[in-house]
Amino acid sequence: MTPPPPSPPPSPSSSSPLLTETERRDKLTECLLSQYKFCAGGVVAGGAFSMARASTVRVGPWPLLAGGFLGTMGDFIYGYFVECAHLRDDNDSIIGVKEKK
Repeated sequence: MTPPPPSPPPSPSSSSPLLTETERRDKLTECLLSQYKFCAGGVVAGGAFSMARASTVRVGPWPLLAGGFLGTMGDFIYGYFVECAHLRDDNDSIIGVKEKK
């Protein structure tokens, strides 16, 4: 008698638990809101710009706020397309409307 063939290794998708639609969206939201690197970098860059251009730029919070805003937009875009892409599915859209195929 020959021994039975070995069973195939489990696929990566079968080892991870399946998430419901609500759980997946909650995890996607949590992942997107945990991004902060570009925002912090934008605030630092705004502060550096403000100090470097102190003679021509009026002193105030605007360079810091502009850098933080641009960094936050960068965080959301990077998070949505790169960092949290594994939590999106084919029906997700940036504006929240599901497209019909």
